[in-house]
This record gives sequence, C-alpha cells and structure tokens, in this order.
Amino acid sequence: MVDIKYSQNLYKNKKNLERIITSINISNNDTVIDIGAGTGAITKELVKHCNNVIAYELDSRYFGILEELFKDNPNVVLKNEDFLTSDLPNNGYKVFANIPFSLTSDIINKITDIESKLIEAYIFVQKESAERYMGIPKNTQIGAIVSSVYNLSMVESFNREDFNPVPNVDIVLLRIMKKNNAEEEFKLYRDFITYIFNQMNGNVLDTFKKLFTFNQLRYIRDQLKRNGYCVPSDIPSGYYLDIFQYFKSNGVDYRKRVEGYYIKHIEQHKGREKVNRTRV
Repeated sequence: MVDIKYSQNLYKNKKNLERIITSINISNNDTVIDIGAGTGAITKELVKHCNNVIAYELDSRYFGILEELFKDNPNVVLKNEDFLTSDLPNNGYKVFANIPFSLTSDIINKITDIESKLIEAYIFVQKESAERYMGIPKNTQIGAIVSSVYNLSMVESFNREDFNPVPNVDIVLLRIMKKNNAEEEFKLYRDFITYIFNQMNGNVLDTFKKLFTFNQLRYIRDQLKRNGYCVPSDIPSGYYLDIFQYFKSNGVDYRKRVEGYYIKHIEQHKGREKVNRTRV
C-alpha cells in the first residue's frame, strides 16, 4: 500500500491538457519528467511532443496500467519508484507533472537544488503554494532562494471539477524557468537568505548589522527606511540579490557567519517534525 501522502488528484480534462502541452516549449530532443504519472494521461500527451519521457509512479496499481499503456513505446521510460529518492538526469531536463500536493515542497526543493539540471518545469500545485514560492503577498524564505536561479509564474488556473477527487482548494499550473543570469554562488546565497529569515531580531536591520560593513550599512539603512522594509518578508527578492552582491565582497569572517546555515536549518526542522510525529 502506498503512503497516503503520495495520493493525488488526477486531472481528467484531456482536451485542456492537450491544449496546454501543445502551447508550451517542449521539443523532440527534450527529456521530460512526469512525476506521479497515475493512469498516464499526461505521459500520453507528452510523448506526442518529445522522444524521451520519464514517468514515475510509485503506486503498483497505476504502474500496471502504465506498463500496459506504453509497452510498445520505446520513448517512455517507466519507473516504479519514489521520485524523491531517485537520481535526476545528468543533462538538462524539463518537468510537466500533476504531483501529490502534499509533496510540493519536497519535489520543488529537489528539482531546484544546487546540482539539478532543470531547464523548465510546469507543475500542478495548490494556488497558495504557488504564491508562497512567488513571494505573494509577502516574500518567503523559499521564494527568495528559488528566485535567485529561476523565474516563477502562474500560467494556468484549473477548474476544480476537472480533478478526481475534486480538491477543496484552487489548483494552478506553476512554471519554473531557469534564468539566463542565475546567481552563480547559489549555495552561499541560500545560506545568506536562510540566516536572515531565521534571526529573532525585531528589525531586519539588526540582522544586517552582522553581515555588512559600516559603509555598506549606510546605503542599506537608507533603502530600508525609504521603502518601509522592517522584517525579512517585506524585502523583495530583487533587493536581496542586490545586497548579496555587497555581501560577496566582504571578507571570510562575514561569510563564516552564514555558511552552512541552510543545512543546519533543514536538519533542525526535520528534528522538530520527528518529535511532533511521536507525540499523541
């Protein structure tokens, strides 16, 4: 039996699905991943446009359907395994998938991680999740991190009745596209943002005092006051990228204050989740 967290709302509007996939940038030479392929509706449309589709499906019942459906199609590679524990392609790839909504963060974190070769992704997600990654209406830690390398946008809103079972939230298609001018020091930037979002200071300026020189702070302080930026979520991702350029020019001592902070934060978060799961 597959864990309930892997269950998903299958999309059944084939005509609309065909329209969407036809309209996006997928070519014969692309490698496209379908995560949580279910009964194969998305995989069937993808393989019409490219010659290398990798479809993941953990549920053995659905996987049997996929095997029968694509048994004579050499352009579809089926994987009866957990996408989150599988290796990503070594070369550039794209994603088009209606994923289990409970795994949205885990899946997006995986395909946008440091070593990932993701070019572009289209993912069915809850509208609230899409807004969190896009920093709407307030910026978020994960939104600021991902936007340093990828452009994010909502390109389609779905009718709830087109899913089975019908979800009780709005579903959208989130596009994640690699930037041409992606931040090269992504790992350091990720630590930088995580550090800023997890300090207990009442004003973000108090955190910046630990990360910037006196002369840098003169300019940053003026910008914060002018725009009314008081807490990390007030600051747009573009400005974080601007001040990160200052931070990169600082010495080793400044860098050491944030290096490894993202991994440390993730491990602490996992520890809290483990404790909460054992409580009754």
